[in-house]
Amino acid sequence: MSNRTIEAILKKQLAQYHLFREQLAESRDQAAPRPAPVIAVSNMTGCCPRDLSRLLSERLDCQVWEPDVIDLVARDVRLRQEVAAILEADVVERIDGEIEAMIARHRCRDDEGTIALVRVIKILAETGGVVLQGRGGAFVLGDRADLRLRLVAGERHRIEHIMRRRGIDAREAGVAMRAGDSQSTTFVRRQFHADVSDPRRYDLVLNTERLEPEAAADLAERFLDVRRRD
Repeated sequence: MSNRTIEAILKKQLAQYHLFREQLAESRDQAAPRPAPVIAVSNMTGCCPRDLSRLLSERLDCQVWEPDVIDLVARDVRLRQEVAAILEADVVERIDGEIEAMIARHRCRDDEGTIALVRVIKILAETGGVVLQGRGGAFVLGDRADLRLRLVAGERHRIEHIMRRRGIDAREAGVAMRAGDSQSTTFVRRQFHADVSDPRRYDLVLNTERLEPEAAADLAERFLDVRRRD
């Protein structure tokens, strides 16, 4: 993905955040507008998070941030600065304090790459209206996310899905599935000292073997509706 494409995504995120701030300022004596939700999606390899993320994006007016885009922004100094520029300086300062607290509590690694990743995720979440795919979003945000979603399914179902998507045979799909699961497990354990499969770290765990993306999106929306009423 080109930097131009990423900059277009950042521009849209900035416009969305500014629109919400303007609506908030104009509300005054009226009920304050609700920010668009922050959703963190985690998945076992082969559970098709893109289809569900796209549906949630369309239904809830959110922008999808895929893992490769999040990583590119976290690695690029200029793009990181553009992301940070979305928010007011005091908000960024608060986020930096939260990151220091995470490090002190051993909730993330104390290295430049991890800190940059965590900072980008937290800043994007602060703007609202995001669907964050992977990269430990649920572990970075905790209760700050409106929905922490985990997608699971049996091995056979996931292998068949990988075969269809990638045009490979069952043996290759099985290798890819196990490699993807191993990478995800290692990443979360190494970066956030946590277990990616721990159900306590999620609000909703959905079995995509039994649910089509549309039905999964329906359940996610219902969860968000219930939470907003609490």
